[in-house]
Amino acid sequence: MNRNVWAASSATVLVIIVVILGFRASGGRGAQRLIRSDLRTVQTLANLAEKISDHWAASNKILPADLQGFSDTLTEDPTTHKKFSYRRKSDSQYELCATFVADSPKVQPSNSDDAGTFWSHSKGDRCFQFDAAQLPPPVPSFYIF
Repeated sequence: MNRNVWAASSATVLVIIVVILGFRASGGRGAQRLIRSDLRTVQTLANLAEKISDHWAASNKILPADLQGFSDTLTEDPTTHKKFSYRRKSDSQYELCATFVADSPKVQPSNSDDAGTFWSHSKGDRCFQFDAAQLPPPVPSFYIF
């Protein structure tokens, strides 16, 4: 076998190996679909938390008793359409709970805050604690390594 054919064959095999390892690391299309679904859930929760903070500020610092006054697009999971759970904890603190279909992926490190840690979740039910006096952490950019 001449040197050029051997180099081309080796490069082709190497590319195939890298592609296969890339798919294994990312979990494939099915896993990515679940992660995107959970990301939409987190984004909806963040939007709802922001609206609750707005409501709290506009209503003499009183949290709503329930989520009745908010639109369904904010109060339910965008994928399953299951209602989020809401509980007041104190005058300004509350929690929002949702059900996730996958573990959250690793997040890109951020120098500004630990939003990635705040929004991390495992598969299943997860509650997030909020304070209406503060804006909720931004939804991070998810990356898989």
